[in-house]
Amino acid sequence: MMSYNFAEEFSKFPGPRTEDIGPNSGKKFREEVLQNWFDNNIEVEIDVSGTVMSFGPSFMSEAFGKMAKEYGKEKFYDIIHVKEEGSRNKKLQKLLEKHVDIALSK
Repeated sequence: MMSYNFAEEFSKFPGPRTEDIGPNSGKKFREEVLQNWFDNNIEVEIDVSGTVMSFGPSFMSEAFGKMAKEYGKEKFYDIIHVKEEGSRNKKLQKLLEKHVDIALSK
């Protein structure tokens, strides 16, 4: 499984839904990072402990929610894992579960 340090490899400041609203958007993360992992079936453990800002609902919906909707819950969780240590990672795990469930309920 590959490790991905979100703060070092993408941004310490997760942004809004799209780049026209602000930088480091959920759409950019989905298109430039997540899509590659899913296309290549790469299992990833995401570590967000170095982030400074929280992940907003628009980022979560645009990035993770859309991937869950496209690939389904089982495939999504085969690819995406959140590092278990640290309060920021635990918070992301809860947000991830929430936004995956919301996306799949639509």
